[in-house]
Formats: sequence, structure tokens, C-alpha cells
Amino acid sequence: MVLKALRNLFAGNASREGEHSANNGSDNELTREENDHWAKRARELASGALPTAWSDHEYVNAKYIHPMVSGDPRVGWLEATAKRYFQTPVDKALSLGCGGGNLECHALHIDMARHFDAFDASPGSIELARELARKHELHHRVDYAVADLNVHEFAENHYDAVFAGQSVHHIANLEHYFAQVKKTLKPGGLFVINEFVGPNQFQWTDLQLQEANALLRSIPEKYRISMSTGNVVDTIGRPTIEQMNAVDPTEAIRSEDILPGIREHFDVVSQHDFGGTLLQLVLNDIAGNFTYSADCRRELDRLFEVEKEVLATTELTADFTLLVAQNNK
Repeated sequence: MVLKALRNLFAGNASREGEHSANNGSDNELTREENDHWAKRARELASGALPTAWSDHEYVNAKYIHPMVSGDPRVGWLEATAKRYFQTPVDKALSLGCGGGNLECHALHIDMARHFDAFDASPGSIELARELARKHELHHRVDYAVADLNVHEFAENHYDAVFAGQSVHHIANLEHYFAQVKKTLKPGGLFVINEFVGPNQFQWTDLQLQEANALLRSIPEKYRISMSTGNVVDTIGRPTIEQMNAVDPTEAIRSEDILPGIREHFDVVSQHDFGGTLLQLVLNDIAGNFTYSADCRRELDRLFEVEKEVLATTELTADFTLLVAQNNK
């Protein structure tokens, strides 16, 4: 999520090499069932792809992100939204920036809507989304199309709900985008977004970098091995605008303007911030070093508490949020 494509731009890697290691042990704060689960995940991780971003790590989701968005380690943001606001499926929903189609398939599976229209700027992503829908036999309930959401026009009063999962931060013309969402949502319809709302083009503040680097350097070196270079990560930096534009000129192009834009066009029903201000930077490209051993879980738990304390005691705010807004025309 977000940093994955740019992980080498602002992680300064030292020249010395390191090796992955993790200690085994027990964690008395977890139930036997939980310990068995994480032991199983450790075995699976050994034979599979390692997570590189904070939100790719199952333990980070279960013990940090999920509790903040749903109150339950087992319940993710979409299920929580379904339980709160979609106890009866709506007739027609819209997914904006759908990518490979996971959101629509999941939402249809848990009966949030009877039908979806979904749009993305990438033809390749649309093809992947169609394949996923066919695989799950949901293709008759979702229609996919390619569209540039900076300029695309939608029909008026057409959808009962609109969803966007980690896609709005790629939109440059937010004024047009939010106006179109408002236009196409029926009166009383919900706009649900799970989004990065931190600094535009990752221009981290000095305080954010200071706190993130302090947290990074408190982590034992064995957990700071870069997944991409094999070196020890010592420093988190701020990418230049030129670097950002060279990799992806749409990345976080107006991310810090998203919340003000939503509040200008909609009534906010609920907002659940889930941090990431430090953890996204600190765990970028090193998340895979943290297995599900007791030692690794304790270290991650410590990182969670530090970010919570920093967000509670400084001017820094959460860079990620789950927000539900209503169209009260």
C-alpha cells in the first residue's frame, strides 16, 4: 500500500550486510488458539512471499489496524462497514479506482450490494478484475470499464453507494472527482473510502521524519534488513518531487486535500483513523523480517504503542483513515 512502489527512494541503506533471524518463545498474553494461529502463519511465511509494507503484514492488520477500524482483530474495514451501514444490500454500488477487483468481489460476497459498476484508469487492472469476478462466479453482478476519474462524467442520482479503497490519493482533479461522486450518489447515499491522507507526494514533515527515524533506530538490526537490498536500513528520508514524479506522478498527488474536499461536499457520518504516520515509513521494506514468533510479536506491539503515544502527544495526525460520508443534497 502506498509506499511499496517507492520503497527505495527514502530508505537509506547502510553498506553492511545482515541476516534474517528470529527467536522462538512463548507469549503469555495470547491464548493457545492465537499462539497456534501465529505459529501456523510462521510456517506458511517461511515458504511464501514476505510482506514488504506495513499493511501487508497479517499481525499488523490483526493487532493494530483492524482494532482501530472495527474494534475486532478478526474484522477488517469492509466487513465492519457492512455491519454498520449495509445490513440490507443496496441495489447498485459504484467502485472507483477498483484495481484488480478485490473490493467488489468481497463486497458482493458479503452482500453489501446486488450489483457493482467499477472503474479504473488501467486496462490491465480491469482485465485482472474481470478474471477475478469470473473466477468467483460474480461476473454477472459487476460491470468493469476503463475511465480517467479526473475527467469522467457519471449519471445523476444513479448509485446507492460509492466505494474507494486506497485510490483517491491518485486523483489530481479532486474538485471534479468529488462533484461527480455527489452528482451520481442518490440522496442519502453513502460514500465509503479507505485512504491515505498524509502529506502530498510524501513530503514528510520534519517532526514525522524525526519520530520515524528515532523509532527505526530503536529496532534491533536483525529486523531492519531491507527486503530489496539485503542491507541494514538506518535512515528514512524525504523523497524529492522529481523522484516522486519519475516513479509515479499520481502517487499521493493531493492526498492531504482529500479530507477537506470530502467535508466540503458531504456530511461525515463516521471516521476511524488507523495511524500509519510512523509505521508506514518504519516498516517499509523491512516488514518481512518480522515473523510470527513471540519475540517478533512483542517488538511489533512495542512499535504500535510508540506510534499511538506519538499521535496522542504531538501535532502529528493519522495518515490513514476509514471514512463514511453521506450525500445530503
